[in-house]
Amino acid sequence: MEFLFLLLLLTLYVGVDIIYRWMGVGAVAWGSRSSPKIALTFDDGPSPHTEAILERLRGEGIKATFFVLQSQAQRYPQLLEKILAEGHQVESHGLVHRPAFFLWPWQEAQQVRAMPGRFYRPPHGIHSPLTRLLVRAAGKQVALWDVEAQDWSSKDPHILAQRILTWCRPGSIILLHDNERFPQTLAVLDEILPQLKALGYQPVRLDELEAQPLSWREGLMRASQGGHERYFIKNKVQRLGLGPFDYLAVSPCAFPGPSQPGLKKGEPSLEVHLDSARTPAMTQIQLLREGRKGFTLLAEYVQSRPEIRGVWGISQAAMGLRVFGFHLAPVTPLQRLISGVANAWFLWLYRGEQPKWRLPSVVLGYSPRDEFLARWGKATKPAESISEP
Repeated sequence: MEFLFLLLLLTLYVGVDIIYRWMGVGAVAWGSRSSPKIALTFDDGPSPHTEAILERLRGEGIKATFFVLQSQAQRYPQLLEKILAEGHQVESHGLVHRPAFFLWPWQEAQQVRAMPGRFYRPPHGIHSPLTRLLVRAAGKQVALWDVEAQDWSSKDPHILAQRILTWCRPGSIILLHDNERFPQTLAVLDEILPQLKALGYQPVRLDELEAQPLSWREGLMRASQGGHERYFIKNKVQRLGLGPFDYLAVSPCAFPGPSQPGLKKGEPSLEVHLDSARTPAMTQIQLLREGRKGFTLLAEYVQSRPEIRGVWGISQAAMGLRVFGFHLAPVTPLQRLISGVANAWFLWLYRGEQPKWRLPSVVLGYSPRDEFLARWGKATKPAESISEP
């Protein structure tokens, strides 16, 4: 009986943590994907690094949100006052940096109420079965993130910075740290702060992001982000442009055929990917404009790699590639099944379209190397080749 009770208790804790931390259901984790606004957030402070962080933010004219620990605020009260004096937002990270797993209910209640404010971010994002109830009773909202800087790791700061720039999207909430034990943070900030602004992002405080609690469907989107990153690494997927609305990416592969004029089955080629998180929030005019920019960047990529014989994509959206000069070809039954199921899943996950009995119609859109470069290479003017509706 005791073993069964412990097993049920463990299942409860794990289940709650999966739903509320990993998926983030009911928490704030990002803002509108149609706006270039993003929020930089710093956990664990104030600390001896706070001054240096504030100096970098001040130099770029950026306001951020600090999730502070009461124990640190009591240790460095002058730094807390300086954070507020410089116009940054201060929210609660609890009394001490201890996961909810290791707190009695009354201790977690103290954690939640330790600092005043609108938001509460649990240490490590970890939840107990009582976390959301205690947060609601305190009149707060749980705030998580959708981009983790991993500045707590020993990885090269340049690699960490490039990862942030790759996975940052409109509305992103970026998790960084104000902690002297993580010296990587300052080097990462030196690289990303000027680049984020140059790319067109607008860093703001969390209370200026107008973020809404995640639904169950959005929770599945958040839970799938790790899988997307692993897919990018495994298949060597590379984004074409790092701006807020750059939605094209490519990966090297063999052309899946059948052979077409100018492009034979098995020849080295590039598969074109669309960013499912960005495109649903974009208007048709935006999609056309950013598509032109993306294909111009793709032409530069292809020109630098003479072994690439063409570019292609298989999806329902491939039909829209005709406006960019692509040819269409039928797919095999297996490709239709795999791509159709994938398209139905992404249409529901990112657009909320209810699945139908009939799978979405998918086609192969392709463009041989010479044709693609003739249309999108530097010698042409792609912006004039398409008339906007």
